[in-house]
Amino acid sequence: MAAKSVIFRHYERALAQWPVDALRPQISFQNVMRRRIEKQLGPASAKDASYDPSKESKDTLVTPLKPYDEKAEMEQVNALYSLLENRYAKQVGRRTI
Repeated sequence: MAAKSVIFRHYERALAQWPVDALRPQISFQNVMRRRIEKQLGPASAKDASYDPSKESKDTLVTPLKPYDEKAEMEQVNALYSLLENRYAKQVGRRTI
């Protein structure tokens, strides 16, 4: 359970630093990710209490959650951090073609 809280804190830290999309302010990546994280990492009671099927759009695809996998979650957190830190652009800038 301690690993989940560490991963949750990493997600929260990364999402707090994530920039707001000026072109699509009505669609928030942070909110979408937080809902996913709460469903995956949150306590069972929070999952059940927060879900209201009447609020779901008929066009919304509902994908079942996979069983919790600590390694996969850490890879996801690392991917968020790498995008925030712009690691990929820095790597491309070092290469000469």
